[in-house]
Amino acid sequence: MARTTTRLTATQIKQAKAKDKDYKLSDGGGLYLLVTKRNTKLWRLKYRFNGKEKLLALGAYPDITLEKARKLSIENKQLIANSINPIELKKSKKELQNQKVIKNENTFKNISLKRLEKIRDEISESHYQRTSRGFINDVFPYIGNKPLDDVEASDIIKILQKMLKRGVKNSAHKVYQSISKTFKWSVANGLAKRNPCADIEVSEIIGKSQETHYPTITDDTGIKNLLISIKEYGGETSTKYSLLMLAYTFVRSSNVRLALWEEIDFKNKQWIIPAKKMKTRDEFIVPLSDTVVKILQEARQHAGDSPYLFPSTKSKTTPLSDGALLGAVRRMGYNKEEFTPHGFRAMFSTIAHEKSGFAYDVIETQLAHSVGNSVSQAYNRAKYLNERVKLMQWWSDYLDGVQK
Repeated sequence: MARTTTRLTATQIKQAKAKDKDYKLSDGGGLYLLVTKRNTKLWRLKYRFNGKEKLLALGAYPDITLEKARKLSIENKQLIANSINPIELKKSKKELQNQKVIKNENTFKNISLKRLEKIRDEISESHYQRTSRGFINDVFPYIGNKPLDDVEASDIIKILQKMLKRGVKNSAHKVYQSISKTFKWSVANGLAKRNPCADIEVSEIIGKSQETHYPTITDDTGIKNLLISIKEYGGETSTKYSLLMLAYTFVRSSNVRLALWEEIDFKNKQWIIPAKKMKTRDEFIVPLSDTVVKILQEARQHAGDSPYLFPSTKSKTTPLSDGALLGAVRRMGYNKEEFTPHGFRAMFSTIAHEKSGFAYDVIETQLAHSVGNSVSQAYNRAKYLNERVKLMQWWSDYLDGVQK
């Protein structure tokens, strides 16, 4: 004779109390309530599948009421009748949900920023800022929220075409390279299946990148007028001193803007720029002439307790902005065809090669350019240092001389 089970009541479930050991209250048909010694009440469904006993968790009381538990029991028994294991189905749904979560996290924006942070110490600060700016302005608005595997070559082509319409061909090349590097990194780390940039012949879309020649001034009268305009500049003091520093050291403008007092060695008259701030990724020594030391001493009085040589106009704890130097040059009356802050590098290069008498390798090394074969290019922070000390004093004397 079949064994009968008295079905549970809502009152019985509510009044069930914890005991020294876990115990079960059966509702029949494999459904029961497990009352634990910690006074939690858990619904379980015991069933057989392919000849083996299984146990399915249906949830906890009171979130799952008696009525809801019975309904879930019936639904799962229907699955079993159709040869579907409820436990395996539950696992599959959970895996699918996890995949959706991963997909939502693996957006181009999230992964590209994650990669940038990981390689930040391996690239120069200007490279980091340029790449970030390119992503924020030209990439994220179109594919930032797309999962990596949903980004197609056509999406990237549209981004490049929009940039071409603005006439920023070289920037389009750099953005394309940054997108491709992000995907290559993602594939290598199991975050993406493939790199859609592999399907793009970039030269057919935007052509070859063009070398940018920055306008400069190389005649003595023109240089004299420029330096006088800087010294008489009526804007922010930090901007004036930073432009003078740029004229005498001709480093990249980002190196001047982000320069810290801890990088200046007054005793040895050197400015030691960390590798992470250099395009070459090598630490770089800039010998300081007497005039530059004087400029820095004056700038320090203005900077006060700021860690930056040339702090922002808004806060002593932040550096000058990207546009501060260029804006000042424009306010002095020089348009984009006449001069830009980057033009100091071309100014020095032209005049030093023509007039200084110093060797080509010494001049190019001071410009932080790679010279020689792969062996001679090997890292050497003090390469040609004695000659470069003399070169920097010669350049300083030259600039001082044209102003007389």
